[in-house]
Amino acid sequence: MASQRFSQALTQVPPWDELELSAIKAIELEAAQMPDVVSLAQGIPSFDTPPPIKAYVKQKLEEGACAKYSLSPGLPALRELISEHLRAEGMQYDPESEIIVTCGSIEAIAASLLALVPEGSEVLLTSPTYTSYSNAIRLAGAIPKFVPLVEDLGFDLDPDLLARSFTRKTKAILLAQPNNPTGTIFPRATIELVLQLAAHHGAIVLSDEVYKEFVYTAEPVTSPAAFVAHRQRTVRVCSFSKAYAMTGWRVGFVHCDRPLAARILKVHDTLVTCAPVISQYAAMAALEHSEAIVAPFREQFRVRRERIIEHLDALPEVFDYQKPDAAYFVFPRVKDTIPFARDSRALAHALLYTARVAVVPGVAFGPTGEGHLRLCFARNIADIDLAFERMRRFFRLPASPLRPRHSLRTREKGSASGIRVNWRRRFAVKAFSQLARWSLKIHRPVVIGIAGGRGKTVVKRVLVEALSPYMRVRANPLSYNTEIGLPLAVLGVRLEIHQPHALLKSLLQALYRSVHPERSRVLVLEYGVRQAGDAHELLRVVAPDILVLTPTGGVTYDGPSSATLRDELAALLQAARQKGTAVVACQDDPLCTSLDLPTATYLVSSSSGNAPNGETTVVIEGTEISLRREFVGESELYALRAALVVAHVLGVPLDAIERFAAGEPPSKQ
Repeated sequence: MASQRFSQALTQVPPWDELELSAIKAIELEAAQMPDVVSLAQGIPSFDTPPPIKAYVKQKLEEGACAKYSLSPGLPALRELISEHLRAEGMQYDPESEIIVTCGSIEAIAASLLALVPEGSEVLLTSPTYTSYSNAIRLAGAIPKFVPLVEDLGFDLDPDLLARSFTRKTKAILLAQPNNPTGTIFPRATIELVLQLAAHHGAIVLSDEVYKEFVYTAEPVTSPAAFVAHRQRTVRVCSFSKAYAMTGWRVGFVHCDRPLAARILKVHDTLVTCAPVISQYAAMAALEHSEAIVAPFREQFRVRRERIIEHLDALPEVFDYQKPDAAYFVFPRVKDTIPFARDSRALAHALLYTARVAVVPGVAFGPTGEGHLRLCFARNIADIDLAFERMRRFFRLPASPLRPRHSLRTREKGSASGIRVNWRRRFAVKAFSQLARWSLKIHRPVVIGIAGGRGKTVVKRVLVEALSPYMRVRANPLSYNTEIGLPLAVLGVRLEIHQPHALLKSLLQALYRSVHPERSRVLVLEYGVRQAGDAHELLRVVAPDILVLTPTGGVTYDGPSSATLRDELAALLQAARQKGTAVVACQDDPLCTSLDLPTATYLVSSSSGNAPNGETTVVIEGTEISLRREFVGESELYALRAALVVAHVLGVPLDAIERFAAGEPPSKQ
């Protein structure tokens, strides 16, 4: 019997054999071997550690205070300071027994998992989420289980899906709040639900809050640790790395209820004895100056967020994105028309080796991260500008140069597989288009079509946000705006044509949707018109009842491309004129205003400060409405104005429109 157990032990795969180097670090390692790479990959602030921190550390070095270990939980004075800051946040934690200073946040997470999660149990993770979490879970002998975030809800958690993900094997859920890579701030209702489900299943909630200082909206960061009733199952991790430009100092902390902290401390002591003492003194100086250090960094990141959003808006043919509310990452989706759009590792390598731009493949952040790239805007403006200048040149290349070292041969043009895929695509276009038309005959919502240049996805997002409190609105999270994409958006299904069985599954789903369409009053669709004849093909599926034209300024077109865009927009407008469709167009855009716009056209501006007093406003039926809602860049400003006009056309009361414009919650009446 003993020999049998010994034999089984030899055949078991140790946890560390399942670990992989973080994709973020792997990309940076490759980039370091190459000249002239601009990196938007690793999340390192461009700032130096602030002078007050360095001055205090220098003083402590001269005093000889840094040469010896501290107590394992950390310097008592530092833990006292942390406790004071926690009290200011409304949290009461004993510095002697409930706060542990760690070697950054990842050591705190690893120590917590090793101490609190039984081997073989499941730990829930969102997808997408930070790359290193999975490794830490596996190192603890547990199993990571992903819960997808809903992209068209700003990457929030779906309550029903979250509830179904908990099982009797679930012993923890690990959240990044705010989330990395999406910049999501999970709302209070989501955090409450997480805590209730964890309590019901006897699981702990581990909250990684390293980006809590970098928030760009009025939405506060709700920490699970703020709920006293759930104190006994909540572990909160914080770090000095990001907020104080101290990534190299490797210092953070964890706080939790005393019994949990006692278990974590044993693992922490085993792993590192204590955090570096010199770094602990740096952390004390950081807390002493706190907001005076963080506030300028936050404002710089806000400016850089606006710049990277402007760049993304200028590449509408390449990227969709959800605006990040926090942290310093954006997680855009690559549009289906881009080679390797659904192989983010291949695309990231192509960008690195061809464009000399380092980004992180979205699949590294979980299965639903595929098709995305993570871009870091913690770098200076010059680096962001240079990276996008190189990416613009890269995406203008024909498809064939986009062949990284491990390109997928089965997708290469001219191969037998490529011929089969082309045949399947032609068949799929006809089949899905017909099914979409059948669906719209059974249930015909008001269709809002979005076409033009930059900012189509931004308009879609703001429209959904503005209309959802008053009517049922559906909008596909992906930018389905091609001849095959529009039918998929109408039907609400996805398509994979590279495997016959996958195509059959998609067809069956579409057939069901054509007979049982999803009910909604409003359907928001993107009409991508890049090639001659696009408008005709899209209008064959469905002509919009309201057409929003986005600005074309800031998007680079050559002569033929500009002429094609003009012709296709003109075709959409002709159909709108014949149908009596309401049109919203940008009065600052020369291409839009040069078209033959119908009489029922609402012209709105994309420029701020249009009122005599410098206030940003929009005029609806003679009423001037102030826009006090937060927005970033001209694309979002135009989207906000367009959404208010569309809401008026659809009969939303003027007082409700004014509340939305002011950033106030909708009326409960």
